[in-house]
Amino acid sequence: MKKLFVYVDGAAKGEPGEAGIGIAVTDQNGAVIDEVSQLIGRATTEVAEYRALIEAARHVASYDADSVIFFTDNQRVANYVNRVFETREPHIKRLIEIALGLLNRIPRWRVNYVDRDANVRAPRLVEQAFHQSIQAQVSRERMELVLLARAATLSDDAMQRLIDYAERLQEEG
Repeated sequence: MKKLFVYVDGAAKGEPGEAGIGIAVTDQNGAVIDEVSQLIGRATTEVAEYRALIEAARHVASYDADSVIFFTDNQRVANYVNRVFETREPHIKRLIEIALGLLNRIPRWRVNYVDRDANVRAPRLVEQAFHQSIQAQVSRERMELVLLARAATLSDDAMQRLIDYAERLQEEG
């Protein structure tokens, strides 16, 4: 019997805004098996929470576990997925249906609400996704500045060759 514990979280910077998810998969001894930290585009925090659960259910399917306990610090997500309450919001209903479809592929599963202090790893992974995005943006901006500085010193002929080369790169994809 293989039992997994999966910690999930989702957050958005703005409502809606750029959103990310964090997933931490551990074994029954607490050893981290896998982690997911990614941005998911524009969403609300509530949608990001469901998307984290959906991605986690999809992700753990490859582990062929007998039992999986998912932990979320969002009580509404736990209550709606466990059918304690029902939402009237159609887009949330659809996310719950998707989550349940994936969860029901697992022989035994539960979604438990835990205090935010008990779910520290998943929120940290969400923040990591935002941080990596900012780092990539800063790196890109630095490269653009270097390119502009170098281009400013080129002759007209060299500048035209640079433009031609850039256009060929764009065509290649």
